[in-house]
Amino acid sequence: MLLGIDVPSAGEFDVVGFGLNAVDHLCFVPEFPAPGSKPRVSRFLRTPGGQAASAMVLCSKLGLSAKYVGKVGGDEVGAFSLESIASEGVDVSDVVTVPDATNQLAMIVVDERDGERTILWHRPAELETRPEELTAAKVAVGRILLIDGHDTAGAARAADIAHEHGVLVVLDAESVKEGTEEVVARTDVLLAAREFPRRFTGEANLDQAFDALWRAGPRVIGMTLGSLGSLVMGADGSVVSCPSYEVDVVDTTGAGDTFHGAFLYGLLAGWSAERTLSFSNAAAALCCTAPGARGGIEGLEQIIKLTECGPRKLRDEDHVPGV
Repeated sequence: MLLGIDVPSAGEFDVVGFGLNAVDHLCFVPEFPAPGSKPRVSRFLRTPGGQAASAMVLCSKLGLSAKYVGKVGGDEVGAFSLESIASEGVDVSDVVTVPDATNQLAMIVVDERDGERTILWHRPAELETRPEELTAAKVAVGRILLIDGHDTAGAARAADIAHEHGVLVVLDAESVKEGTEEVVARTDVLLAAREFPRRFTGEANLDQAFDALWRAGPRVIGMTLGSLGSLVMGADGSVVSCPSYEVDVVDTTGAGDTFHGAFLYGLLAGWSAERTLSFSNAAAALCCTAPGARGGIEGLEQIIKLTECGPRKLRDEDHVPGV
């Protein structure tokens, strides 16, 4: 039990992910370009990504049985994205290919000085999964359902179906859009990007934002804090935080998606909040050591080895919000 949350003990799969897949085009530059400039790209790569898809790929690498549900375009990019998921052992039997639609793609500018990235993305409307397209056979066959909240109507319906079948719902909460409130209300565990609590609640004070977010529905709320690590607030009101790990950062793309996949592993393993956060932070750090949303992680032992080294020490000027 993690901070008051019980995880179902049985399911056809350990985890099911419903949401985005994408193909990222990474442009590495010596420094972020100024407006009107024309910088030379040091390195260019095409790599697979997408929030739910990348989290499921990591879960599979960690030895969990994982399924991905979503749509891909009928173009070569969509075929590349689908193969990248299936080749990692993730079940893709319920992925829908949309003829004559381009797949979601992104142009990502990576600043070589610190690995920070800026993402430009495109996703055709035809790739949205509508509520009526979802069934229990698709999204309620795991112990945990991960949703990323982009197709909000579909995500809300998927959460409802999961709860009807006793499946725990985890939300990767990155952005706020129409329908996000309905998705949050149906969430058991919410894992937020750093600015999500403030943007969703309108509260400038993070402690107040957490309180408002908690009242909106989730029983457990976690948040990733970049170089400061992460924290989680449990159903009992307790707060646990964990610093990040020091690594040589190449590209921060996908660090959050990797954190979420690792967090699911900790939930399923029945670990404590402290151990789950430490493991998830280590996984996110390793993701940053290689290019791409899924780069830098080979498997479970690699992450455990980094946790044994211990996280970085917080400096006096560091402050973990909410703690």
